Amino acid sequence: MCFLKSRYSLVVTLCVFCLLSCAAQEPAVNGEASYLSFHVPGALGTYPMSINDSMAVTGYYHVSSTVTRGFLRDADGAIITFNVSGGVWTEPESINAAGDITGFYEAVAGIPQGFLRYADGRIITFDPPCNGVCHVSVPVGINAFGEIAGNYPFLAAGASAGFRRSRAGDFTTIRYSQGAEYPTAVSGLNSSGTIVGSFSDFDYAINTTSFLLHPDGFSIQFSVPLDDGYDYETTIAEGINADGVIAGWYGVCFDSCAKKSSGGFVRSPEGEFTVFNPPGTLVTQPELGPVFSGESLSAPRRLSINQAGDITGSYTDAKGAQHGFVRNPYGTITSFDPPRGRQTTATSINDDGVIAGSYYYDWNAQIAQGFLRVPKR
Repeated sequence: MCFLKSRYSLVVTLCVFCLLSCAAQEPAVNGEASYLSFHVPGALGTYPMSINDSMAVTGYYHVSSTVTRGFLRDADGAIITFNVSGGVWTEPESINAAGDITGFYEAVAGIPQGFLRYADGRIITFDPPCNGVCHVSVPVGINAFGEIAGNYPFLAAGASAGFRRSRAGDFTTIRYSQGAEYPTAVSGLNSSGTIVGSFSDFDYAINTTSFLLHPDGFSIQFSVPLDDGYDYETTIAEGINADGVIAGWYGVCFDSCAKKSSGGFVRSPEGEFTVFNPPGTLVTQPELGPVFSGESLSAPRRLSINQAGDITGSYTDAKGAQHGFVRNPYGTITSFDPPRGRQTTATSINDDGVIAGSYYYDWNAQIAQGFLRVPKR
């Protein structure tokens, strides 16, 4: 399987970057929330990926168009940068309550491998054992008990499997599709060790179904219930909170896929579904690829759900501009952008409702800034 990553095009104008460095860093009240903008000093783009309840944020930043490193920002705003030894591309994906961070790095371009950075700064690297047929892994989440979930290719080209890594370093393979050419992809992990993800069906690589896998091995497969008449359906579970509420995307196509429709969904622990649409066109038709192919999980397709059931993500409007949104448990959707912000990507929400993500300050659309959106109390 070929692992490719879309790189950001970086065009830097020094004088404009200096202006960005001086941009207001204090929270600015906007509607029902305040915003805090930040960036890694000297970075050519800052991309927060995950925030915990202690307000610690991790993510990655560009050193150049082909080199990234990880960062950790504490609640007081102090930023520590780090890099996996030998890695040219280090991308943290998730931080737990203790401050442990997991993600992937690339020592060779296009070959992602897993890492775990402990709260004390120690870094270890790992790959799931898969009988010598793969040497790659893409972790997507870590919980409070140090369990890590992620993905790796399996058997023939085009096939994939998920994995669970225990705190002790033991691996369990997660695979639903039986055909060698079909993928299984893990996308979320909660505090109890329950994992969600998606897999291709046995007959069509286009159709996808989601799954819920408990630590004891009990599993449920599900799709968003829709009216008949469609050609293909895609259900992508993205995240799960401690109560077992799942958030994700769904997509359907009609008339040989000449017509497409997609939206978000919420699945209750009892199996009840609610579908929703942000106030605009979704950024991409949901698909399995970015979850396991080694591409950045900062893509706008990502959804995050907290303990209260608040969901955050991104969408594009009719003019092609990207915005963040947050949906509360009652179904109210609020669109947002940081002040003077554009192309907003929301990637993570903590249990206090604080959202982390990235955006372009309108002085220069080439250098992404990080932001925190703090809800008004």
